[in-house]
Amino acid sequence: MAIVEPSQGYLESKHVKDARILVSELCRHFYALGWVLGTGGSISIKVHDDSFSSSRQLIVMSPSGVQKERMVPEDIFVLSHDGLILLTPPLKPYPLFPPKCTDCAPLFMKVYEMRNAGAVIHSHGMESCLVTMIHPSSKTFRITHMEMIKGIQGHGYHDELVVPIIENAAHERELIESLTEAISSYPKTTAVLVRNHGVYIWGDSWISAKTQAECYHYLFDAAIKLHQLGLDWSTPNHGVIRNVNGDLKAGSLNLDYAIKPAKRCILLGIEGITSPLSFLTDILLPYVIGKVEMHLVSTYDNQETQDDIALLHTQIKEELEHGAVGAVPLPPDCVGIDMVIASLVANVEAMISAERESAALKQLQAHIWRYGFQSNELVGIVYDDVPEALERWHASGLKVYIYSSTSREIQQFLFGRSNFGNLRKYISGFFDSSVGNKNETKAYIDILKTVGVEKAADMLFVTDVLSEAVAAKSAGLEVMISIRPGNRPLLKDHGFHMIHSLLEI
Repeated sequence: MAIVEPSQGYLESKHVKDARILVSELCRHFYALGWVLGTGGSISIKVHDDSFSSSRQLIVMSPSGVQKERMVPEDIFVLSHDGLILLTPPLKPYPLFPPKCTDCAPLFMKVYEMRNAGAVIHSHGMESCLVTMIHPSSKTFRITHMEMIKGIQGHGYHDELVVPIIENAAHERELIESLTEAISSYPKTTAVLVRNHGVYIWGDSWISAKTQAECYHYLFDAAIKLHQLGLDWSTPNHGVIRNVNGDLKAGSLNLDYAIKPAKRCILLGIEGITSPLSFLTDILLPYVIGKVEMHLVSTYDNQETQDDIALLHTQIKEELEHGAVGAVPLPPDCVGIDMVIASLVANVEAMISAERESAALKQLQAHIWRYGFQSNELVGIVYDDVPEALERWHASGLKVYIYSSTSREIQQFLFGRSNFGNLRKYISGFFDSSVGNKNETKAYIDILKTVGVEKAADMLFVTDVLSEAVAAKSAGLEVMISIRPGNRPLLKDHGFHMIHSLLEI
């Protein structure tokens, strides 16, 4: 299909006019919030029009050197998807300057290119500037256990929010290289702080970008106020900061007792480390087998379940081609839902019985387990030593992360609704297979980047699987092997330190 470029007439269409009106309104609003004072700061939005793919939609941007509180739609630039200016605002009389597109344009375009964003905001809000000055050498801003974290895409209350910080430059365009590196190094982030300057924030729509911008500014302000109170915003309990002499200190914002991030952290697997393997084999998997038919029947028309079924269709087709034991063909939808579900159930049971793991099965299992935890039919089972170990590490300032092939949502349920109550308060973050396979070294390298541990040996990984231990060690992590009753046998002379309880750490 030929690509149709927008005509001059299209530049005056309702889609474009509405986008220019929106940008001018947001600029006035952001001025009132203190984000775009002194003509600084900017905003850019894609012109939403289903006639064009997201990657080829036009872009509207605020101008540079203009009083943002006096913006009108005619002041807004219109650019092509690749950054070519298509429509320039008209000249205005003295003392107003000739129209000039925002100096942020190259950085906005880089975000659109790398993240396929729908809108990008550049704020000079005071809190976004000050929060980068508290730790002058820090490469990241980190905060956890704050309600407004839930407003940031892909994060929950118990998660650790990590925002990369890049160094300022004399000219905006000189930030492109460091911004690009930060976005690449922190794939989960939707913001990049610029030290002594401000912040870039983006979302898949202007609503998402604006909502997240409000949450980020709230969190930056909260961190500054917590610091003034002598409290550590980066830990789950926001405990009192200790200075270098170990004395408690609170009060004014003094950099001489700046919070120092924990030098070590712990990455734990689940099966055979915090929870017995029997929790999976004797409780979770039988629960899926017992509930899968009911789940599919009751949620069949839901989009989530339809997505699960589509993945299962692909998986079953592959299994049939390879002659997998127990795999049965799926009948066409025209034969009726009952027969389709019956065949899906048979295939799921065969996959579980044969221990054939797949993304399709894992996704469906997670949705069934979610129901089980939410209905209190399931309770997470952890070893007796786990609560004490987590509490002790937490009190000493060690951050603890979980890494499992089980989805992050189910990990959070497991520790949030465990046989010892809510243990999520001791855990700073969760990683699942979306970060990579546990047998691959790159996954651990990416976790180190996400967590912000500069020295790999400062992260201790505990597993019961030798191949995972080897992969983590190759990434530079310290590694220990968990020996629990029922764990899989290990090769002799593997060379890793072994523990029988987390209290040995």
